[in-house]
Amino acid sequence: GRWSRGLGDVYKRQIQSNLLALDEASSLECDGGTVSQGDSEDSVRDKCGNPQKVSQEDADSPIIWFYNFGSSEFVYYVSFTNGIVERIQMGGYGD
Repeated sequence: GRWSRGLGDVYKRQIQSNLLALDEASSLECDGGTVSQGDSEDSVRDKCGNPQKVSQEDADSPIIWFYNFGSSEFVYYVSFTNGIVERIQMGGYGD
């Protein structure tokens, strides 16, 4: 109902504001190779494995894959549009 929809909106705004505060990264280094803008979802999965989390605000928004490599590494957010990496952002240290 209305209550759950309101919570969803709060959560979406939280994700949006968190992404705005992130640092841009030109690439993401994974065991299987380097991820850069223009890579496909399959290429990213081959290089970095499956993301810990996938998020999408709505049907018109980019799909965001979250990679958390542990407490000694930064968390990375890889945004896809039409299955292609649009941007890579870096957050704080992971868990």
